[in-house]
Amino acid sequence: MAADPDHTPGKNILFLDGDCLFCRRSARWLHRFDHRKHLFFAPLQGETAAMLPGDQKILIDQKGQPSGSAVLLENAGYPDQQIWTGADAVLRAFLLTGSVIAALWILHYLPAFVKSGVYQFIARNRHQLRPAQDHCPLDQTEFKDQLMP
Repeated sequence: MAADPDHTPGKNILFLDGDCLFCRRSARWLHRFDHRKHLFFAPLQGETAAMLPGDQKILIDQKGQPSGSAVLLENAGYPDQQIWTGADAVLRAFLLTGSVIAALWILHYLPAFVKSGVYQFIARNRHQLRPAQDHCPLDQTEFKDQLMP
């Protein structure tokens, strides 16, 4: 059974484009490093995304291109809740895993134009970067408890 969006206080929820195979594959990869199960995953098009401010749910940028924006809601529902977007959302998710990839958090300190440039390039081209498979299910048994609608 998938995680219940009504029980989100304190959870760290990474919102991704649910229609993007590259994004879903990336979530599965990230899940493999999250041994402490500190991350939950939800599509930006899903029910759980209703808890995000409207401007955080935008899937198309000002130029009409797919924005590809990942959004991380850290400590959801708590007074110290934080919203991370784009490259910082991904890097913060790495840190929250507490695994070897947490060391990549150091990249957070790069100048914003560098992080954003690389992130936006990947986001714009993410549909071409998809895996060879034409599907990538997120509802695998070991993953279900960390998925939100």
